[in-house]
Amino acid sequence: MSRIYIKTAVTGEKTMSQSALLQERHVYKPFLYPWCFEAWQTQQRIHWLPEEVPMAEDVRDWRQKLTPSEKNLMTQIFRFFTQADVEVNNCYMKHYSQVFGPVEVQMMLSAFSNMETIHIAAYSHLLDTIGMPEIEYSAFLDYKEMKDKFDYMQNVSMANPRDIAKTMAMFGAFTEGLALFASFAILMNFPRHNKMKGMGQIVTWSVRDETLHCLSMIRLFNTFIDEHPDLWDDQMKEDLYDCAKITIKHEDAFIDLAFEQGEIEGLAPAEVKQYIRYIGDRRLQQINLKPVPRGDFVRWMSNVATGHPCAH
Repeated sequence: MSRIYIKTAVTGEKTMSQSALLQERHVYKPFLYPWCFEAWQTQQRIHWLPEEVPMAEDVRDWRQKLTPSEKNLMTQIFRFFTQADVEVNNCYMKHYSQVFGPVEVQMMLSAFSNMETIHIAAYSHLLDTIGMPEIEYSAFLDYKEMKDKFDYMQNVSMANPRDIAKTMAMFGAFTEGLALFASFAILMNFPRHNKMKGMGQIVTWSVRDETLHCLSMIRLFNTFIDEHPDLWDDQMKEDLYDCAKITIKHEDAFIDLAFEQGEIEGLAPAEVKQYIRYIGDRRLQQINLKPVPRGDFVRWMSNVATGHPCAH
């Protein structure tokens, strides 16, 4: 394949690449990456909208069934829940879409981005339904544990192939694939105890979507590395291990904040911390890095990791 120059979205500088992923293609077929079309197709087939979920029982649960510590836990999670998907969508819209050229890859990315907007609207619908004021959408900026997560998500660069690879791992494996799953696991504990079932349905569908996104973006990362084998050096591996460690560190602090009033029925903060380490190791394996042995964890949570959060 002949070398081509790409204009990066962030710097506007031209850099040399041999990757077909970074070449703009004006024709639809033949596909270079047919699995991207299949991911697009899967996303379209599982499309959903927030208004499909009845929320009346959730309002009653919020007002009558949840304990003060449970409400505080959910409030802390909700304060960053919507924003997290805003940041993920920004990555698809403002970064990925500016550098990947093949039509089928663009289709996959745009479908995933569109689904992130559904998640944003769904989480907002949930917050509005239970009566949380709009000021809560920016309240995360007042909490160091949440602000640190937000600030870290701003460290995105697509200036060169190395930065592109690191961004894909950071968002695909460790944001969509790890950080979001910590909140999913906590929230799915409530419908396990017959509380907030509408929220549970929204989270169930979101887990299904994010599982598709995470695994597809990890595959795109691995494909990108295959096309840039020189990137897979000790520095890259060290950077990705650091990314996993930083994400887990941020989640530990966030979990402590969320559980500041103590554990709730069926779930303790130590269990969630154990779970995110299990998830982190799975993501490391999926990007061809060695996991860190962790020991056991709460078994029902494994269903969240595999896109089946209602099983227990």
